[in-house]
Amino acid sequence: MSDMNEYKIVKITDLGTVNRGKSKHRPRNDSILYGGEYPFIQTGDVKKANLHLIDYTQTYNDVGLKQSKLWKKGTLCFTIAANIADSAILGMDACFPDSIVGFLPYENVSDTTYVKYLFDELKLYFQQISKGTTQDNLSLGKICRVKLRVPDYDTQVKVASILSTYDTAIENNNKRIRLLEQMAENLYKEWFVRFRFPGYEDVEFENGIPKGWKVGRLSDILTLQSGYAFKSENFVEKGEYKIVTIKNVQHKIFDGNNVSYLDSIPVKMPKYCALHTGDLLLSLTGNVGRVCRVVGENYLLNQRVAKIKTDYKYYAYSLLTTQQMFNYMNNLANGTAQLNLSPIKTENIRSLLPNIELIEQYDKLMSPYFNEIMSLNQQTQLLTKERDFLLPRLMSGKLEV
Repeated sequence: MSDMNEYKIVKITDLGTVNRGKSKHRPRNDSILYGGEYPFIQTGDVKKANLHLIDYTQTYNDVGLKQSKLWKKGTLCFTIAANIADSAILGMDACFPDSIVGFLPYENVSDTTYVKYLFDELKLYFQQISKGTTQDNLSLGKICRVKLRVPDYDTQVKVASILSTYDTAIENNNKRIRLLEQMAENLYKEWFVRFRFPGYEDVEFENGIPKGWKVGRLSDILTLQSGYAFKSENFVEKGEYKIVTIKNVQHKIFDGNNVSYLDSIPVKMPKYCALHTGDLLLSLTGNVGRVCRVVGENYLLNQRVAKIKTDYKYYAYSLLTTQQMFNYMNNLANGTAQLNLSPIKTENIRSLLPNIELIEQYDKLMSPYFNEIMSLNQQTQLLTKERDFLLPRLMSGKLEV
């Protein structure tokens, strides 16, 4: 690593060009802009990405492109509204709105990947200077005024190479997880939607339903156990136990970060609120109907999240993560200020259920797939921890490369 005094104090404009995205048309959600071949990136897509951004939910057509701008693959995206100070490198040419800033490096002056990690290191600072009276916003002017401490170009490349090794491994794990999830989803649809389960040729059908199946309730296969109302005055800065809230429950993804801590377990907390790797969770408020599996230990279940108790955890997971069930739970949720999903009403949701033997057969077949997913998630958790440990030390120059 370069000597500490070889670091220079610069601004982002000394390292490359930085400009806001473009989306001129109003209203922004006008349907005439969408449905084409050009990826349209939003702040939520940047937040979900790791190092490289390859997944997106919307596309622009030629009309959308005309009122926007196509940024080249390799552009560093940095969010300045909604999700403040998230960043990722475009994995393809794409458009994005003015709530995202695009950075392109000067040749042999800065390394895009290094700048991404530099932004990661300064994320909390960027969020602090974005605080506003009505809505947080990080202006381009504020970004350009921030003083950055950076080494020479060769050192930037070396640091980026070390840190990106971890993120590349994480991204490879995520690809394998998505493939395994897709395989499980495809088999679920084949057996329980298309009715092409083992031995279906010899099964009688009545009114289009295999004989032995029934329209039952979710309570026939699972029970929802609500979390405990922890008192915030007992939270500590760092403790042995971590509190899981609705923000930690994403669609098929358990986010073990951004948690509150406790030194000890409250006496009145139900034992089931002590979570273990593989436990199924369901979000009950806000973005309701999200289901994920816990990765890690020493997590405690907060209110507004339910633990799913079931003997058929893989079938229950596959059923609850279908788009149809997600839509149904969102329609069932009610509340004037915030969507609220009642555990009792959720358990009473009616659904076509196969016979128990077939459910057990599915669970047995899916066990290796989901065990591999859990193993990959645990590896990713460890890789993330190691990367986050190295990040400040490498960026400061305290750790030699």
